[in-house]
Amino acid sequence: MSVSDSDPRTIRTRNRLREAMLKLASEKSFASLSIQDVTRQAGLNRTTFYLHYSGLHELLEDCARTLFEQMRAEIYANPIPAVQRDPAYLAPYAESVFRHLEQHEKFYRAMLGKHGDPLFRGLFQEMLSELIFEPITERKASGETDPHLEMTLRFFSAGFAGVAAWWLEKGKPISVQEAALLIVRSILPDYLRLMND
Repeated sequence: MSVSDSDPRTIRTRNRLREAMLKLASEKSFASLSIQDVTRQAGLNRTTFYLHYSGLHELLEDCARTLFEQMRAEIYANPIPAVQRDPAYLAPYAESVFRHLEQHEKFYRAMLGKHGDPLFRGLFQEMLSELIFEPITERKASGETDPHLEMTLRFFSAGFAGVAAWWLEKGKPISVQEAALLIVRSILPDYLRLMND
């Protein structure tokens, strides 16, 4: 039996499995989760699980991509104004990231923390890089990659991801607005220099 991505039953089943994964990964370490845990939480059986996913990492990646699509929608809900020299104009976009993290705090804290999953951390950094630095890569697109630009963007996204993970791990010691301002003041000025080059 093949599974159609557009079939309403498929969509419902995958939603149930993703919701189960998000809940369980928020409560205990990903390494200790089993397919049985997820299927029990979702009210499904193993056979149904394997119709949709080859394993827990594939389900985790699907969860991550779903969350990142939500984050993308939140970040780009408002049109991005023309590039300005003052990085403060990017504060609302950084705030969108922190608000999204806050909304799914337990999951992100568990997955980005010491006992989280290395695959997820890498995916998170990659997705953050894609989301936050998408405008620069679009503006600089010339067909070939610039290793200096790629390294610099990796550095910025690692910094942003590190600050986000720290913020969650420490129990959000500063507000969403303050965290966004920290990013705007420490990382984004150099980012804007790249945009203007």
